[in-house]
Amino acid sequence: MYLALMKERPELFKNTGEKNEIKIIHNPERILAEQEKIKAELRSKGLPEYWIEIGVLSEDEWFWTVRDMVEFPNGFVWGYIRQINRKVQDGGFGVILLCAREGQLLMIKKFRHEERGWSWEFPRGFGDPKLTANENAQKELLEETGLVEKKLEMLAEIKEGKGGLSVFLARIESDQKIVKDDVEGIGEYIWVSEKDIEKLILEGKIKDWFSLWAFILARSRKIF
Repeated sequence: MYLALMKERPELFKNTGEKNEIKIIHNPERILAEQEKIKAELRSKGLPEYWIEIGVLSEDEWFWTVRDMVEFPNGFVWGYIRQINRKVQDGGFGVILLCAREGQLLMIKKFRHEERGWSWEFPRGFGDPKLTANENAQKELLEETGLVEKKLEMLAEIKEGKGGLSVFLARIESDQKIVKDDVEGIGEYIWVSEKDIEKLILEGKIKDWFSLWAFILARSRKIF
């Protein structure tokens, strides 16, 4: 499966050729040879050999979890694990939503399964390749806040694969009500000022890098 994926999606395994990059080893014979050497080293230390299994370790409709055999700039060779977003590679645009109202932005307290804990962040979500970035934003806005806002302004977009990540601004009227979703794992909603967000960051309550990036963008665009 790993070799088939490498052939089908060569862009996921490319080396730039630039100095000091971590190079993915493509040759199957070398991969196996390096793997056997590392397995022997793991055995000698009483460690599990499967720690160096190379290939597609798992897959579902959202992600591939892959471990590559790589060569570091100093010549050291070892396995390196990574997670690849399949939806992005197929053309989906993940979205972050800055919902603005009277000089404040909406933040949600969301339960993140991967961290087994709560995270303060801006509404965001995966991208469906069948939808445009704007349509994905409309969908996430409705799912996480219950709001319908047809006039969304794209503030930034980062390309990745055939898709990427987009940040949208939604200007919310004061009489529009937030509807709490019982499926998305949302604990509460708050409207925050620029200083409120700074305080949450300094207190370590905002750790989500998507939201940190969007906050810097909001500040630079003078959304507050």
